[in-house]
Amino acid sequence: MESQNINKTQIKAGEKSPIWIAQSTSGEINLGDYLSNTAILLIFYRADWSDVCSDELPLLEEMIKLSGNIKLKTFGISKDSVASHNAFAHQVGLEQIVLISDPDNSLAASYGLLNADNQCKRATVLIDVEGYVQWVGIEAEINKPRSMTEFEYALNLVRGWSGYTDGIEKWRSERRKAMQIERDTPLASPTKLQVRFWGTRGSIPVSGIDYQRYGGNTSCVSLTSDTGHLFIFDCGSGARELGNYLISDAWLEVSGKEQVDGYIFLSHTHWDHIQGFPFFSPVFKPGNRFNTLGWSSCSQTLMSIMARQMEQIYFPVSLHSLPSELNFFSMKNGTYFLDGAQITGKLLKHPIPSAAYRVELNNRSIVFATDHEPLSLPQPKPNELMGDDIIDVNLLELAHNADILIHDAQFTSAQLANKIGWGHSSPEVAVDTAARAGVKKLVLYHHDPSNDDDTIDLLLELANQRRQAIGFNDLKIVAARDGMTLEL
Repeated sequence: MESQNINKTQIKAGEKSPIWIAQSTSGEINLGDYLSNTAILLIFYRADWSDVCSDELPLLEEMIKLSGNIKLKTFGISKDSVASHNAFAHQVGLEQIVLISDPDNSLAASYGLLNADNQCKRATVLIDVEGYVQWVGIEAEINKPRSMTEFEYALNLVRGWSGYTDGIEKWRSERRKAMQIERDTPLASPTKLQVRFWGTRGSIPVSGIDYQRYGGNTSCVSLTSDTGHLFIFDCGSGARELGNYLISDAWLEVSGKEQVDGYIFLSHTHWDHIQGFPFFSPVFKPGNRFNTLGWSSCSQTLMSIMARQMEQIYFPVSLHSLPSELNFFSMKNGTYFLDGAQITGKLLKHPIPSAAYRVELNNRSIVFATDHEPLSLPQPKPNELMGDDIIDVNLLELAHNADILIHDAQFTSAQLANKIGWGHSSPEVAVDTAARAGVKKLVLYHHDPSNDDDTIDLLLELANQRRQAIGFNDLKIVAARDGMTLEL
C-alpha cells in the first residue's frame, strides 16, 4: 500500500483523508480516482473468516443495499491477502464491499487506527466527496460487533448528500417495504387460507414404523391462499416435500403462474430449521423469487449462515450459484406488510433467540411459535393458569385471539426440570398460553425425535387433560403431523 502520510494520532472528523493506492479484489485501488465523484466508506476489520467479521460484513452490505441510489463506494480493509479476500467475499456473498489488502497495516496507520500492539482497530471511516472525514466509529472491544445504529447514522449522512431528505425514520420504513417482492399486479385478497405441515419434528429427522402417523421431517410449515400467497416458516427437512409441491401442477392451479414467489421466515438458524433449504427445489429454477426474513444481528446474519451449510465441503452447489432470485433481510421489532398480510414478530427464550411470528391475512391470524422455553419451571395446578413468571407476555400479546397457535411442546412439564436451557416447552405450557391468549385452535409442535407415535398421543392427552383442568373446553387441540392441513 502506498500512502501520502502516516498518522500517529487517530484521524478526526473535519480532517483531510490521506490519498493511497492499494491492491483489492477489484484490482488496484487509488482513492484519488474516486474523490469528487462519490463518498467513501472504509471498514477496517481484523481478519477474514473470523466469527464476528464473517457475520458482520454481510449485514453491513445489506444495509448499504437498502440505502437507495446513493453515491458511495465501500472498502473493507484487513491484513489478509487478495487471494484470501477473494475466497472470503465469495463465501459470504459480498458484492457491494470491495476488500483491500493491507498486509503491513500501513493504510490503517495512515488514519491513526493502530492500537498499542500495532494491530488495526475495528473502525469505520466515512469520507465525503471532497476528501474530508465526516465520521469515525471505533469499536473498543475487538470481538464486539459494530453499532448498527451508528452505521445507520453514517449511511443516512450519505443519503442526505445523495439527495434523500426524508430522514432516518422514513428510511427505516422504506427498508421494511423493500422486503416486499416486486409484482406487476398485487395479489388479490384471498377467500381461503391453508396451513400445511411439511415437517413437525425437532433436532433431527426420524423414520421407521414407530413414526408413521406423525411423520419424521424437521420444522417446516406453509401458509398459502387461493390467490397465490406463500409464506414459509422454517426450512427443516420438510422443505424438500414443500418444494416438490411448489413446482407441481397442484400449486400451479392455485397460484395461476409458473413462477414461484414467496417468503421464508426463519425462527432461528439451528440446523433442524434450515437443513432442508439445500434440497428446496424451487431455488434451483430461474425466475423463482424468495425473500428470506429473520431476526439477525452482527453476530448472526441470515445469508452467511445459509451459505455456510452449502459450502463445497458440505454440499455440491453453493448458495450464490443458485439461479433463483434470493434476498435476505434482517427483521427488527415492528410491523411489516407483505402481499397485503401484516407480519409481526417477537423474540422468545431459546439458547439463541428464536422468533415467533404472527401473520394476519383475510381477517384470520396464525402464530408460529416453535423453539422456546418457559421463563421458569412450570408447576401446573388445577384451576389455576400459569402466570407471567412462566409464560412470556410477549407471546401472549402476539397470540392474542389468534385463530391458530402453533406452539412448541417437545417435553412434558416434568421432563423440563432436566431440560433447562434446551429451549423447549411442554403441552401444559402451550395450553395455558393458548387459554390466556384466547386462541381458538392450538397445534402441539416440534416433537422430540425420541417420541414415537404413541408417545405423541400421550402428550396430546396431557394437553387435553390440562384444558379440562383449567376449564377451557372450547379450546381445540391437535398434535401436528407431517401432511396435516388446516383450512381457514
